[in-house]
Amino acid sequence: MSLLLAVEAVARPQVRVKRDPATKVLTFYLEGKSSPGVLTLYFDLREVSNCNQSPGVYRYEIAQDGDSFLTLRPEDKTRDVGYNSAYRTFSGRVDSPVDTMFVYRIPATTQRPLQITPVRDDRDMDRPESERRIIGYSVGLEEGDTVYAARRGTVLWILSPADSPVKRPDVKTTAGTVRLYVEHADGSRGCYTCLEAEHLLVGVGDEVLPGTPLGLAGSYDGEHHFTAFMLTRRAFDPGDDPLQAQPRTRYVKGRFATAEGDLFIGEKRVCQGVMNDDLLLRELSKRELKRWRALHR
Repeated sequence: MSLLLAVEAVARPQVRVKRDPATKVLTFYLEGKSSPGVLTLYFDLREVSNCNQSPGVYRYEIAQDGDSFLTLRPEDKTRDVGYNSAYRTFSGRVDSPVDTMFVYRIPATTQRPLQITPVRDDRDMDRPESERRIIGYSVGLEEGDTVYAARRGTVLWILSPADSPVKRPDVKTTAGTVRLYVEHADGSRGCYTCLEAEHLLVGVGDEVLPGTPLGLAGSYDGEHHFTAFMLTRRAFDPGDDPLQAQPRTRYVKGRFATAEGDLFIGEKRVCQGVMNDDLLLRELSKRELKRWRALHR
């Protein structure tokens, strides 16, 4: 499989407006969305006249190119709707409430116990290790081991460490490895580090389920193999103007399904992951669940 690279710095989608000449109804839609996953649109509606829509900044999540998100109808159908507007778009879900109690599959084999080490923020070096923020989880693996998806989502990017939007100098990998980013339904993102670039099993835009093989584990020193799994979300600080400020990346602690039960892993430990029907079925739509049950009677 050739390495597919996706970057967030793509041409920005544009808001377009359709006006129905007969009814004078205005329909706003987004044109030019070419990247996978969801896009967040902040739309500032101003100076509204001949319409009962209140002015203000509205937030929309856009899944498909061409999706409409707002309709303005005239109160007086003999006159046009008046308005002014500004907008801004962001890749992924921004300010989406993340499920901090979600239980993830450990993104590696369930056939043997594995050593899992919390990766702590190197910007907190002045604090005792136990007080440093956890930003991910390093899973010790062996050459040839497969890395699996921890949760359902869409593959957003496959990037070299140098191109990664999450710069983590404390998570080191060798040349020839990539980081794979998956967008989840609640707005969080999973970053799988240190996958062998030449042995990827998915591509940008693919949908994965918990347990989907992503690729083979790479090495951080040419000898020892691992993957580090990092969970992030993006949100604005309170009081920020989404049309001016930048959302901040925040790390999310993971809760994992293990043979000992569902665990928050706060210190280095050896544990064995599990994969069961519950981890899969909770991620399926009603139609998918009906189909699954028909196949597993």
